Amino acid sequence: MAMKSTMLFTKKKSGLAVLRLAAVCLFLSCFLLVSCSRYIGYGVMNWSVPEMGLSAGDIVPVCIRSNISNLYVIEIETSEGAGRREVPLWQLTFYSSRSKAEKAAAGSQEFRYMYASVKSDGLPIREEPDNTSRQVYRLRQSEIIKITGQGDGIPVFAGDSPLEGDWYTVMTGDGTTGWCFSYNLTLFDERDGIAVENSGESAAVPDSRMEYILSRVWYPSEYKTMLDSGMVDIKQVNPAWGFFPSPDSKTARIEDENGVISFPYTEVIQDSSGSYRFDGSSLSVELRRGGTLVVQYTDENGMPAVRYFTGLDITPDKMIEDELARRAEQLARIVRAGPRFVSSSYGVLQFAENGGFLWNGYGILVPSVIPEGAGAGGRAEIECFLSGQVGSLYDGVISLYFDGLENRVNFLYTFSDGGIKLEAVSSANISDDTVVSRDISPTIMFFYSEGGGEN
Repeated sequence: MAMKSTMLFTKKKSGLAVLRLAAVCLFLSCFLLVSCSRYIGYGVMNWSVPEMGLSAGDIVPVCIRSNISNLYVIEIETSEGAGRREVPLWQLTFYSSRSKAEKAAAGSQEFRYMYASVKSDGLPIREEPDNTSRQVYRLRQSEIIKITGQGDGIPVFAGDSPLEGDWYTVMTGDGTTGWCFSYNLTLFDERDGIAVENSGESAAVPDSRMEYILSRVWYPSEYKTMLDSGMVDIKQVNPAWGFFPSPDSKTARIEDENGVISFPYTEVIQDSSGSYRFDGSSLSVELRRGGTLVVQYTDENGMPAVRYFTGLDITPDKMIEDELARRAEQLARIVRAGPRFVSSSYGVLQFAENGGFLWNGYGILVPSVIPEGAGAGGRAEIECFLSGQVGSLYDGVISLYFDGLENRVNFLYTFSDGGIKLEAVSSANISDDTVVSRDISPTIMFFYSEGGGEN
């Protein structure tokens, strides 16, 4: 009897082991099936690519996305079977599943094959369907753009008479999007046999790229770095600085804080390396991936010089405007949190809405933090930025210009319950208006708000 019981128990354990093994195998097979999938998702083409047999609205499998090279690797059917091709990121819209891609494609069928040719040189693409809205792009005569939709907008007038036309959402050959009024557009269906040229990064027609270079205003690449980092140093931004090809005058120029360098030329010629030479001058340019324009020339001393520029979706004027608004809001937040702050050790600090301040009783900070000769008030400015670890500890930097002093006194600040914390930061720890580190033995001050304001 004991022997029989033992055998039954052994068979039961063996059966459980088989079930566990089967479950593991099923899990591994599912895992391998998913992990070995050659697609990361699906894309809907935004622009037709005739050489690949693709039209706008086509759905393609996406194998790889490369943010470094700014491209997708897609799979298409060729005469030799499935093959992989590269397209710029802007040229398709990515979706995580085929069903989502199909839904998006179905919603764009009305304008799938619609393009337009530009009648007038300098025609603007705008941020909103309003002729006073910010320009995001200026079109060249005969340039081809994609029509992606239609919407209501503000009527456009010539004098007192409204112009005939409609507002359309459009896309240029480099992926720039916005609104364009159709009065100076010739709309067409690509199926009617009119060729659609692509002036983006993968364009095979050199003239299209050249026209793109000549049609844009190119600003110092530092401007884009500022925008990407969220740290716009308005002292280093000037709407007049940049590279201006000026095809109408046939005189390209570079303008910066040192003045203007002019390059009269006769024509622009593409050389074997893919660069464009401004014939009659030492100037040549190369458009690289990511939209950087490399400008090379010989300076007045006969030495080779290289400058870097970029196109922007926002004007320098708008950059300055937005940054000033951000700074004003930061200062207003401090005022709302007070505006009167009190410390038993460091006196009373009061801020006014016009940017002024009064500080009484700060004697303990003289001269270690506040130099001798400082008055009881002055003006407050937000003009410095935070970097690295400092940015995780504080909300910002406030600079106080005391009456009687030439230089500013800088304080890191952060809001606390019922008040504000300030930490003095020396100029040695500020580089290009960015606080790069804290003082070794910082002076830290806590003030409570008498008004119990909100920040």
